[in-house]
Amino acid sequence: MTRISNADTDVIDLREPRRRPGPRPRQTPAFSYDEDILSQFDGDDSGDPPRVAGGDGSLTDPRFLVPLALFLAVVLVLGLALRANSVQNTEPETAEVSELVRRVRSAETRAGFGDLTIRQEDQLLIIEGSVGSSAEATAVGAVARSVEGVGTIDNRVLVAAGQSVGEPVVTPSPRDSLDATLAAAGQVTFEPGGTSLTASGAATVDRIAAILVGVSGRTIEVRGHTDSDGDAAANQRLSQDRAEAVMGALIRRGVDSASLTAIGFGESQPIEPNVTEEGRAVNRRIEFVTLR
Repeated sequence: MTRISNADTDVIDLREPRRRPGPRPRQTPAFSYDEDILSQFDGDDSGDPPRVAGGDGSLTDPRFLVPLALFLAVVLVLGLALRANSVQNTEPETAEVSELVRRVRSAETRAGFGDLTIRQEDQLLIIEGSVGSSAEATAVGAVARSVEGVGTIDNRVLVAAGQSVGEPVVTPSPRDSLDATLAAAGQVTFEPGGTSLTASGAATVDRIAAILVGVSGRTIEVRGHTDSDGDAAANQRLSQDRAEAVMGALIRRGVDSASLTAIGFGESQPIEPNVTEEGRAVNRRIEFVTLR
Protein backbone atom coordinates (compact mmCIF):
# COMPACT_ATOMS: atom_id res chain seq x y z
CA MET A 1 0.00 0.00 0.00
CA THR A 2 1.36 3.50 -0.99
CA ARG A 3 0.15 6.80 0.33
CA ILE A 4 1.15 10.08 -1.42
CA SER A 5 0.52 13.28 0.42
CA ASN A 6 1.51 16.92 0.03
CA ALA A 7 0.00 20.19 0.82
CA ASP A 8 -1.59 20.78 -2.54
CA THR A 9 -3.08 17.42 -3.16
CA ASP A 10 -5.52 15.12 -1.49
CA VAL A 11 -4.49 11.84 -0.08
CA ILE A 12 -4.62 9.15 -2.65
CA ASP A 13 -5.09 5.54 -1.44
CA LEU A 14 -3.35 3.23 -3.86
CA ARG A 15 -4.52 0.02 -2.10
CA GLU A 16 -6.05 -2.63 -4.30
CA PRO A 17 -9.78 -2.75 -4.07
CA ARG A 18 -11.31 -5.51 -1.93
CA ARG A 19 -12.80 -8.43 -3.73
CA ARG A 20 -16.11 -9.77 -2.64
CA PRO A 21 -15.90 -13.41 -1.62
CA GLY A 22 -17.43 -15.60 -4.29
CA PRO A 23 -19.28 -18.86 -3.79
CA ARG A 24 -17.22 -21.68 -2.37
CA PRO A 25 -16.29 -24.41 -4.86
CA ARG A 26 -18.54 -27.45 -4.62
CA GLN A 27 -16.80 -30.37 -2.92
CA THR A 28 -17.04 -33.81 -4.42
CA PRO A 29 -18.71 -36.13 -1.85
CA ALA A 30 -16.82 -39.16 -0.60
CA PHE A 31 -19.51 -41.37 -2.11
CA SER A 32 -22.11 -40.99 -4.77
CA TYR A 33 -25.63 -42.30 -5.11
CA ASP A 34 -26.55 -44.62 -7.89
CA GLU A 35 -29.74 -43.44 -9.46
CA ASP A 36 -30.67 -47.03 -10.31
CA ILE A 37 -30.42 -48.01 -6.66
CA LEU A 38 -32.35 -44.99 -5.46
CA SER A 39 -35.07 -45.73 -7.94
CA GLN A 40 -35.74 -49.02 -6.15
CA PHE A 41 -37.06 -47.23 -3.09
CA ASP A 42 -40.56 -45.87 -3.08
CA GLY A 43 -40.67 -44.11 0.27
CA ASP A 44 -42.68 -40.92 0.47
CA ASP A 45 -42.78 -37.98 2.82
CA SER A 46 -45.12 -39.71 5.24
CA GLY A 47 -42.28 -40.68 7.54
CA ASP A 48 -42.60 -44.39 6.77
CA PRO A 49 -39.33 -46.18 6.11
CA PRO A 50 -38.65 -46.85 2.45
CA ARG A 51 -39.48 -50.32 1.18
CA VAL A 52 -37.62 -52.35 -1.37
CA ALA A 53 -39.68 -52.53 -4.50
CA GLY A 54 -41.62 -55.75 -4.51
CA GLY A 55 -41.23 -56.40 -0.73
CA ASP A 56 -44.53 -57.33 0.84
CA GLY A 57 -43.44 -58.72 4.25
CA SER A 58 -44.08 -62.35 3.24
CA LEU A 59 -41.58 -65.25 3.23
CA THR A 60 -40.77 -64.35 -0.36
CA ASP A 61 -39.77 -60.85 0.69
CA PRO A 62 -36.05 -60.49 -0.11
CA ARG A 63 -35.51 -59.19 3.43
CA PHE A 64 -36.46 -62.65 4.79
CA LEU A 65 -34.85 -64.93 2.21
CA VAL A 66 -31.25 -64.72 3.43
CA PRO A 67 -32.03 -65.25 7.17
CA LEU A 68 -34.41 -68.07 6.27
CA ALA A 69 -31.77 -69.77 4.13
CA LEU A 70 -29.21 -69.48 6.94
CA PHE A 71 -31.67 -70.96 9.46
CA LEU A 72 -32.47 -73.92 7.20
CA ALA A 73 -28.78 -74.54 6.61
CA VAL A 74 -28.12 -74.66 10.37
CA VAL A 75 -31.03 -77.08 10.89
CA LEU A 76 -29.74 -79.31 8.09
CA VAL A 77 -26.22 -79.43 9.51
CA LEU A 78 -27.49 -80.27 13.00
CA GLY A 79 -29.75 -82.99 11.61
CA LEU A 80 -26.91 -84.60 9.68
CA ALA A 81 -24.67 -84.50 12.74
CA LEU A 82 -27.30 -86.19 14.93
CA ARG A 83 -27.96 -88.84 12.29
CA ALA A 84 -24.25 -89.59 11.89
CA ASN A 85 -23.91 -89.97 15.66
CA SER A 86 -26.89 -92.34 15.76
CA VAL A 87 -25.50 -94.48 12.94
CA GLN A 88 -22.12 -94.61 14.64
CA ASN A 89 -23.68 -95.79 17.91
CA THR A 90 -25.69 -98.61 16.28
CA GLU A 91 -23.07 -99.73 13.79
CA PRO A 92 -21.21 -102.20 16.08
CA GLU A 93 -24.43 -103.99 17.06
CA THR A 94 -25.65 -104.11 13.45
CA ALA A 95 -22.30 -105.45 12.28
CA GLU A 96 -22.34 -108.13 14.99
CA VAL A 97 -25.86 -109.27 14.02
CA SER A 98 -24.98 -109.30 10.33
CA GLU A 99 -21.88 -111.40 11.01
CA LEU A 100 -23.88 -114.02 12.94
CA VAL A 101 -26.52 -114.22 10.21
CA ARG A 102 -23.77 -114.49 7.60
CA ARG A 103 -22.14 -117.41 9.42
CA VAL A 104 -25.44 -119.24 9.85
CA ARG A 105 -26.30 -118.69 6.19
CA SER A 106 -22.87 -119.98 5.19
CA ALA A 107 -23.31 -123.12 7.32
CA GLU A 108 -26.77 -123.78 5.86
CA THR A 109 -25.43 -123.32 2.33
CA ARG A 110 -22.63 -125.82 2.96
CA ALA A 111 -25.25 -128.22 4.28
CA GLY A 112 -27.23 -127.89 1.05
CA PHE A 113 -29.89 -125.48 2.34
CA GLY A 114 -28.98 -122.38 0.38
CA ASP A 115 -32.50 -121.13 -0.38
CA LEU A 116 -33.45 -120.12 3.15
CA THR A 117 -34.25 -116.69 4.51
CA ILE A 118 -32.36 -116.02 7.74
CA ARG A 119 -32.68 -112.94 9.90
CA GLN A 120 -32.24 -111.94 13.52
CA GLU A 121 -34.60 -109.98 15.74
CA ASP A 122 -33.00 -109.12 19.07
CA GLN A 123 -31.71 -112.49 20.37
CA LEU A 124 -34.04 -114.58 18.19
CA LEU A 125 -32.76 -116.19 14.97
CA ILE A 126 -35.59 -116.69 12.47
CA ILE A 127 -35.24 -119.20 9.63
CA GLU A 128 -37.82 -119.37 6.84
CA GLY A 129 -38.05 -121.33 3.62
CA SER A 130 -39.14 -124.65 2.18
CA VAL A 131 -37.47 -128.07 2.09
CA GLY A 132 -38.42 -131.49 0.80
CA SER A 133 -39.07 -133.35 4.04
CA SER A 134 -39.59 -132.98 7.75
CA ALA A 135 -36.18 -134.56 8.32
CA GLU A 136 -34.55 -131.84 6.24
CA ALA A 137 -36.41 -129.17 8.17
CA THR A 138 -35.09 -130.67 11.40
CA ALA A 139 -31.60 -130.71 9.90
CA VAL A 140 -31.89 -126.98 9.12
CA GLY A 141 -32.37 -126.27 12.82
CA ALA A 142 -29.52 -128.57 13.79
CA VAL A 143 -27.15 -126.85 11.39
CA ALA A 144 -28.08 -123.42 12.74
CA ARG A 145 -27.57 -124.54 16.35
CA SER A 146 -24.10 -125.79 15.46
CA VAL A 147 -22.96 -122.22 14.72
CA GLU A 148 -21.22 -120.53 17.64
CA GLY A 149 -23.14 -117.58 19.05
CA VAL A 150 -26.61 -118.76 18.04
CA GLY A 151 -29.16 -118.52 20.84
CA THR A 152 -32.88 -119.13 20.43
CA ILE A 153 -34.02 -120.35 17.00
CA ASP A 154 -37.46 -119.90 15.48
CA ASN A 155 -37.49 -122.59 12.78
CA ARG A 156 -40.32 -121.62 10.40
CA VAL A 157 -39.15 -123.88 7.59
CA LEU A 158 -41.98 -125.68 5.77
CA VAL A 159 -41.86 -129.05 4.05
CA ALA A 160 -42.94 -129.35 0.42
CA ALA A 161 -46.49 -130.37 1.35
CA GLY A 162 -46.92 -127.10 3.23
CA GLN A 163 -46.71 -128.65 6.68
CA SER A 164 -44.39 -126.90 9.10
CA VAL A 165 -41.65 -128.75 10.90
CA GLY A 166 -43.46 -128.21 14.17
CA GLU A 167 -46.54 -130.16 12.97
CA PRO A 168 -45.46 -133.66 11.90
CA VAL A 169 -48.11 -136.23 11.00
CA VAL A 170 -46.26 -138.91 12.97
CA THR A 171 -43.91 -138.11 15.80
CA PRO A 172 -40.89 -140.40 15.39
CA SER A 173 -38.71 -141.53 18.26
CA PRO A 174 -35.58 -139.45 18.87
CA ARG A 175 -33.43 -142.25 17.42
CA ASP A 176 -35.56 -142.62 14.29
CA SER A 177 -35.72 -138.86 13.89
CA LEU A 178 -31.92 -138.56 14.01
CA ASP A 179 -31.47 -141.44 11.57
CA ALA A 180 -33.91 -139.80 9.16
CA THR A 181 -32.14 -136.47 9.51
CA LEU A 182 -28.78 -138.05 8.74
CA ALA A 183 -30.19 -139.96 5.77
CA ALA A 184 -31.69 -136.76 4.38
CA ALA A 185 -28.30 -135.05 4.44
CA GLY A 186 -27.30 -136.72 1.18
CA GLN A 187 -25.12 -139.47 -0.20
CA VAL A 188 -21.44 -139.83 0.68
CA THR A 189 -19.54 -140.63 -2.52
CA PHE A 190 -15.91 -141.53 -3.19
CA GLU A 191 -13.46 -141.44 -6.04
CA PRO A 192 -13.58 -144.78 -7.93
CA GLY A 193 -11.79 -147.61 -6.10
CA GLY A 194 -10.48 -145.45 -3.25
CA THR A 195 -11.29 -143.70 0.00
CA SER A 196 -11.00 -140.08 -1.18
CA LEU A 197 -14.26 -138.17 -0.98
CA THR A 198 -15.67 -136.49 -4.06
CA ALA A 199 -16.65 -132.82 -3.83
CA SER A 200 -20.30 -133.72 -3.31
CA GLY A 201 -19.31 -136.42 -0.82
CA ALA A 202 -17.33 -133.88 1.21
CA ALA A 203 -20.31 -131.52 1.20
CA THR A 204 -22.50 -134.31 2.58
CA VAL A 205 -19.98 -134.99 5.34
CA ASP A 206 -20.08 -131.27 6.17
CA ARG A 207 -23.84 -131.50 6.61
CA ILE A 208 -23.58 -134.65 8.72
CA ALA A 209 -20.95 -133.07 10.95
CA ALA A 210 -23.06 -129.93 11.43
CA ILE A 211 -25.90 -132.13 12.66
CA LEU A 212 -23.86 -134.38 14.93
CA VAL A 213 -21.96 -131.55 16.60
CA GLY A 214 -25.23 -130.51 18.22
CA VAL A 215 -26.10 -134.05 19.36
CA SER A 216 -24.99 -135.45 22.70
CA GLY A 217 -25.48 -138.79 24.43
CA ARG A 218 -25.75 -140.77 21.18
CA THR A 219 -23.49 -143.33 19.52
CA ILE A 220 -23.47 -143.22 15.73
CA GLU A 221 -22.25 -146.18 13.69
CA VAL A 222 -20.76 -145.37 10.27
CA ARG A 223 -21.43 -148.30 7.94
CA GLY A 224 -19.66 -148.87 4.64
CA HIS A 225 -21.09 -150.90 1.73
CA THR A 226 -19.89 -151.83 -1.77
CA ASP A 227 -21.33 -153.41 -4.89
CA SER A 228 -20.47 -156.96 -5.98
CA ASP A 229 -17.87 -156.09 -8.60
CA GLY A 230 -14.43 -157.55 -7.88
CA ASP A 231 -13.24 -159.78 -5.08
CA ALA A 232 -15.47 -160.08 -2.03
CA ALA A 233 -12.56 -159.84 0.42
CA ALA A 234 -11.27 -156.73 -1.31
CA ASN A 235 -14.74 -155.22 -1.19
CA GLN A 236 -14.90 -155.96 2.53
CA ARG A 237 -11.63 -154.14 3.14
CA LEU A 238 -12.69 -151.22 0.93
CA SER A 239 -15.99 -150.80 2.76
CA GLN A 240 -14.19 -150.78 6.13
CA ASP A 241 -11.60 -148.28 4.92
CA ARG A 242 -14.30 -145.98 3.55
CA ALA A 243 -16.30 -146.11 6.79
CA GLU A 244 -13.18 -145.22 8.78
CA ALA A 245 -12.35 -142.42 6.32
CA VAL A 246 -15.77 -140.87 6.88
CA MET A 247 -15.45 -141.25 10.65
CA GLY A 248 -12.09 -139.47 10.54
CA ALA A 249 -13.56 -136.67 8.42
CA LEU A 250 -16.34 -136.18 10.96
CA ILE A 251 -13.87 -136.02 13.84
CA ARG A 252 -11.81 -133.40 11.99
CA ARG A 253 -15.02 -131.38 11.64
CA GLY A 254 -15.59 -131.32 15.38
CA VAL A 255 -17.68 -134.43 16.09
CA ASP A 256 -16.79 -136.19 19.35
CA SER A 257 -14.73 -139.27 18.49
CA ALA A 258 -16.25 -141.16 21.45
CA SER A 259 -19.67 -140.97 19.80
CA LEU A 260 -18.56 -142.68 16.55
CA THR A 261 -17.79 -146.21 15.44
CA ALA A 262 -17.05 -147.57 11.95
CA ILE A 263 -17.74 -150.93 10.34
CA GLY A 264 -17.59 -152.31 6.79
CA PHE A 265 -20.08 -154.83 5.37
CA GLY A 266 -18.59 -155.21 1.90
CA GLU A 267 -21.08 -156.48 -0.67
CA SER A 268 -23.14 -158.49 1.81
CA GLN A 269 -26.08 -156.08 2.24
CA PRO A 270 -27.23 -154.81 -1.16
CA ILE A 271 -30.45 -152.80 -1.38
CA GLU A 272 -30.72 -153.13 -5.17
CA PRO A 273 -29.74 -155.94 -7.57
CA ASN A 274 -26.16 -155.59 -8.77
CA VAL A 275 -27.17 -156.31 -12.38
CA THR A 276 -27.29 -152.70 -13.55
CA GLU A 277 -25.01 -149.74 -13.10
CA GLU A 278 -27.81 -147.87 -11.36
CA GLY A 279 -28.25 -150.73 -8.89
CA ARG A 280 -24.54 -150.99 -8.22
CA ALA A 281 -24.32 -147.22 -7.67
CA VAL A 282 -27.05 -147.41 -5.03
CA ASN A 283 -25.30 -150.28 -3.25
CA ARG A 284 -22.03 -148.34 -2.98
CA ARG A 285 -23.01 -146.29 0.04
CA ILE A 286 -22.32 -145.05 3.57
CA GLU A 287 -25.04 -145.31 6.20
CA PHE A 288 -25.34 -143.63 9.60
CA VAL A 289 -27.22 -145.58 12.25
CA THR A 290 -27.96 -144.49 15.82
CA LEU A 291 -27.08 -147.33 18.21
CA ARG A 292 -28.38 -145.68 21.38
